Parts: sequence; structure tokens; C-alpha cells
Amino acid sequence: MPDQGYDPGIRGVAVDGRLPDAPAPIPLPGYDLPDGPLGIPATALVAYRHAAEVLGKEQPGCHIDWALIASIGRIESNHARGGYVDAAGTTLQPILGPQLNGTGPYAAIPDTDHGVLDQDPVWDRAVGPFQFIPATWRIYAADGNGDGKADPSNLFDASLAAARYLCSGGLDLANPDQLRTAIYRYNNSDAYVTTVILWAEAYRKGVAQVPDSPVPVGAASGPTTSSVAPTANPANGPRPPQPGSSLPPVFTGAPSVTPTGTSLPGSPSGSPSGSPAETSTSSTCGSATSTTTTTTTTPTETCTSSSSSQASSGVSAAG
Repeated sequence: MPDQGYDPGIRGVAVDGRLPDAPAPIPLPGYDLPDGPLGIPATALVAYRHAAEVLGKEQPGCHIDWALIASIGRIESNHARGGYVDAAGTTLQPILGPQLNGTGPYAAIPDTDHGVLDQDPVWDRAVGPFQFIPATWRIYAADGNGDGKADPSNLFDASLAAARYLCSGGLDLANPDQLRTAIYRYNNSDAYVTTVILWAEAYRKGVAQVPDSPVPVGAASGPTTSSVAPTANPANGPRPPQPGSSLPPVFTGAPSVTPTGTSLPGSPSGSPSGSPAETSTSSTCGSATSTTTTTTTTPTETCTSSSSSQASSGVSAAG
């Protein structure tokens, strides 16, 4: 992990600020994936495929595919809370990890972004559907939808950044050992690595495109109000890339907006070239309230990776 932005004495910090697991083996949970094609929200599916396509041109020796990116997106945020995003792919509600104050399995990482990305001016927090800590985002930030911004809360930007992170260091993900090395860098956990690989393999067997959800899937108290209104006229803004016919087949089910993304100084830019309730491995996100220096409270989604089984109710769900 890069040392830039936090205590260089901390080694092996995962992309979301987790510390390495203890050396003792960790019991793996049961993996009861639903039968048949697994659902992925429309915008998320396009974002994952686009990121893999870009990396295929930038780093062909990496051999990353959309299913691996989708697997991490599923585990980290349930595909941005079931595709709860605007027309440009930005989450309608902030998705924030726990405060990285040294409690529990997390490192102590004092604020590195002045709260610009994570709404916390004291400690860093993992941000967005791929749960980047600000210090790591600054290095791998990407503009996946070509709107001139690199926003960790945007599915297209975060998917491309995650792909670059996994491929960094010249790894070849077609090699099983190097694949596991890449995923370990994302989260230092045997259970996490195994879960990512299993979900990626399941997605390669077939996915069903489901609609983006009008409410955040899995929210403990139902839909909440976004802190930022959707774009008034999405047609005037940048449009996400559309799936190409050369990409793997998608079994289409039902047919298929953001805090302004502020890039930190020096952020690199990328070159952009239905049914409810499925029981599955998921991230655990609950409603929380962040307090900014203006004393205005903003509803957010707090997201923590887990490997428990949970089901959503009354909303479009993704597998």
C-alpha cells in the first residue's frame, strides 16, 4: 500500500483502511448463491464492463474482466445499494465506511482530505461504492464517465479506479496466485479473497440486468432523503457509456444522481476510451448521520463489508 497521506508505520492497510487479519485461519461462511443468472443493476453493469474494457486497452497483460470488478462492487456496497444512483452513475446518498480512528479492525488514519470526500474533517473514512479511503483514491482516482471529474462516489469513476488498483504493479490476474495477491491488497482477508473469487465465477456463468433501484436496497429504515438532488435534466450532462455487443452476453430482465465530485489536487484522470430479495453475501450498510463543520446533519449510508446472508424487502434487488 502507498504510504502517502498517513502514518508510514502502518503497513498492509487495505483499500478501505482495514488492518491485516490475524495469521490464524478464519472460518469461511457458507456460500449459498442463488440459482440461475444473478442480478446486477443496469448502471452498475455498464460501469463494470466499461472499466474492464478500458483496462483491457491500458494494461492488456492484466487480463482483468468485468466479473471480478462486479464481484468487488457487490461485496463492498451491493452495487451502490442496488443501483441507487443518478443518470451519471453517482450515488444518490453518500456511502461511507466507519471512522478510521483505530477502533476494532481498522487503522487510525487522521483526515487527509479535509473532509472533502468523506465528510469527516477529523478522521478518514472509506468512500463510495468501492470504499476507497481518500489517500488511496488520490493515487488511483479515475474519470470513468468522461465528465471531467474523478469522484469516488460515482460508479464509473470508482469501477475504473478499482480496476487500476487491482492491476497495479504489473500483475496478471489470469494467474491464480497473482489474482489472490491483487484481491488481498484490496482487503487483507482470506475470507474476503475467497468470496470475491466465488462471486466473480458466479457472474461469469450469467447475469440478469435488473433496473436501478429507486430506493437504497437494504437500508435498515427504508428509503432516506439524499443530501443532493438529482440532476434536473440528465440529458444535458455526460452520459455513461453503453454496453457493446462484443461484451459477454447479458440475460436482460426488466428494462433498465450526486454530490459534486471534487478531485483532490494532483488526482490523475482516466481515459474513458428484478425481483426483490436474493439471499447472498453482502455488505452491511446502515443509516447514519454525519455532522459537518456547519452543524448541518446529512443522512448517509455507512457501509461495512461482511459475509453474512441478508435479504432486502420491497425493492429491486441485485444478486
